[in-house]
Amino acid sequence: MTATLTLHHRRHFYEPQLPHIVFIDGLYAGTMQGDKMQLAIPQGNYALRIQCGGRFPLGKNGKSIDLSVSATAAINISGNKDTNICFHDRERLWNILFDIDLIAWIISIFVAFPPAYKIISDTFFAIWLIRLVIIRKRYYKIIQQSD
Repeated sequence: MTATLTLHHRRHFYEPQLPHIVFIDGLYAGTMQGDKMQLAIPQGNYALRIQCGGRFPLGKNGKSIDLSVSATAAINISGNKDTNICFHDRERLWNILFDIDLIAWIISIFVAFPPAYKIISDTFFAIWLIRLVIIRKRYYKIIQQSD
């Protein structure tokens, strides 16, 4: 028996609509171009991974750095029931703070800010970047909903 697996990306209106790569049990299942994707899949237990980004080459010697963010979740497809999977990123508050800091940085190009701003801004950016690297393999929150 096959069922329909529907993936929904819940994002705010100001978040960019980026493509997400979908893997089922480690195998490429497709690229999600919009906020919704449907797959026909037989019943069973699967490991679903949603990924955004990929490897970035570092020169001509073949080395690269992985700049992707992803999350993996176990899903259960039972019978011919349709299964809905919703996902969103865990970084909403951090992204809002980063956007505010980015706007302040752009304004600081034209208007002089106190020297303490640069120290605070650079520290915040470093903390944000370290946190992103630490959680990049569990960046998305994936929720399964069966109909």
